[in-house]
Amino acid sequence: MKSENVTMKKRQLGKTDIKISEVGLGTWQLSGDVWGKKTEAEYIEAIEVALDADINYLDTALDYGNGYCEQVIGKALQGNSSVVISSKIPPECDDWSPKPQSKIEDYFSPNWIIDRCETSLKNLQRECIDILFLHTWNLAWGHCTEWYEAMLKLKEQGKIRAIGISVGDRRASEANSHIEAGRIDVIQAVYNIMEQEPEYTLFPMAEKHRVGVIARCPFSSGALVSNWTPNHKFPEGDWRGLWTPEDWLAKQVEMVNLIKPIVKDSDLSMSAIALKYILNHQTVTSVISGSSCAEHIRLNASVAGLPNLSEDIFGQLQQLWFDGKIHGTYNGGA
Repeated sequence: MKSENVTMKKRQLGKTDIKISEVGLGTWQLSGDVWGKKTEAEYIEAIEVALDADINYLDTALDYGNGYCEQVIGKALQGNSSVVISSKIPPECDDWSPKPQSKIEDYFSPNWIIDRCETSLKNLQRECIDILFLHTWNLAWGHCTEWYEAMLKLKEQGKIRAIGISVGDRRASEANSHIEAGRIDVIQAVYNIMEQEPEYTLFPMAEKHRVGVIARCPFSSGALVSNWTPNHKFPEGDWRGLWTPEDWLAKQVEMVNLIKPIVKDSDLSMSAIALKYILNHQTVTSVISGSSCAEHIRLNASVAGLPNLSEDIFGQLQQLWFDGKIHGTYNGGA
């Protein structure tokens, strides 16, 4: 039975024939590794709650739990092809921040792309992955096409429906040359209240060439919705307590405290404001909000049926970014 009072809208994914829910479910939190561990039954329940809330889009990656997350999705869906799935191919060399001199064949050789796609298909118990992303990118690879030829082969074989690149944090425009060349169906990028750059460096190009945009990290790794203090302690094994610079948490708290006065009189929750800010831009096809908590998944899904932000709130949030007072995810994102 579907959840009540959820009016989930679907948006067209660029020039493809794929329609996905405005709010998707990000599944990194279902990987059992760097977000803390729950049982497989709890992860499957999270997926079922998302489907019950009329979310028809799940985003995952082969690297999430070294394939475990894909396997959980496969068990939960049991061949349900009506759910749109995107997955991502990790770099072969396991380097997530390519340098200008990095060679693409060390990251995404054709054989690696094809082999990893086959592994994901097996994990997901599917014959076709709707959207396949490369999980990182490098501006210096603008002239390279071997990766595309491998992806195109998979598309022609019916193993994927759409070709995508997941661009780096604060590097939204790094794959624009491939958008312009018509090689990409969809881009995934960090886009949220704190990271507004894609509006100006990516969206115009995506709109011109009818490329879908998936927005990730809507809550700036939880900062926008968690009421942290500078002394907050993350659970054992949580990546935010392991991988971030010493001043990361304090910077996040400082920026959120600039946002709170702007939205304090709104009838919407902070999570709803964060999601509505993103969905206000029609170039965005879907925003993926990651959670393994059933209550949070239902709340995030319900945002699709809420009214848009007022022009006043939206404008003030934009001005904060233009003034340089809030600035990106600072380090990493989810």
